[in-house]
Amino acid sequence: MAIHLAALWQKQPTVLIGASLDHNPKADIFRQRFGLDDLTCLKFSPHRHHDLVRLYLPDHLPLPNTPQFQPMVHQEIRRLLVGMASSQPGLTLILVNDLPLKGQLAAALAGEFGSRVQVERPVLESNTILVSSWEFWQQHQNQLPVPEVLIMATLPLPSLENPLVAGRVAFHKRRRQDWFRLYLFPTAMTELQRAIAPMRANQGLVALLDTRVHYRSYGQQILEALSPAAATRSLHLDWEPNSDLGL
Repeated sequence: MAIHLAALWQKQPTVLIGASLDHNPKADIFRQRFGLDDLTCLKFSPHRHHDLVRLYLPDHLPLPNTPQFQPMVHQEIRRLLVGMASSQPGLTLILVNDLPLKGQLAAALAGEFGSRVQVERPVLESNTILVSSWEFWQQHQNQLPVPEVLIMATLPLPSLENPLVAGRVAFHKRRRQDWFRLYLFPTAMTELQRAIAPMRANQGLVALLDTRVHYRSYGQQILEALSPAAATRSLHLDWEPNSDLGL
């Protein structure tokens, strides 16, 4: 794509606007992907106080690629739903990309919370618990209310089981490039920032249950991308945005 677009940028001045283009201030990966030469990149950061989100980052959960993750993440989500039932009456969004986990989690939650639990339904009533893939939420986000609580089971790293993703990865491998840094990671960062952006208006609760944010080398970059945030690893029901260490 970069080869075909490169000639287009030379014909006229162009302004590109997006909620999240690249986590690098110079947008190196974005420029490479779209065939852009030197550009002036302006980043308007969220307001440190008005756009703050409450960010829950538990570090006691197992990693997503372990057998213990599924039962533990179910218990953690249930604890969040029970604890926030009275204080957060609006939409609760649970983002799960793993298809078996999404179905099992929705069935288990429906057994306890009944018809409040919906799976990828574009028309919702108040106080709904919506279990959704990232793709469904991206497609219908503008039609649905802003969640009061956003729970992300895992980071939105593209799955290598997707043929399109596998093709992109193979493209980078043939050129002996770092396919994780150039494709998987920036894609996940963009999706995270887009998902959280609407939450800043109501200072909602965002829970990221993927402990790779604590134990992988790229975790600090993710935390920086989610700022400004009042972060905690231990959630209390009376937690206020200004009561914890801000990112």
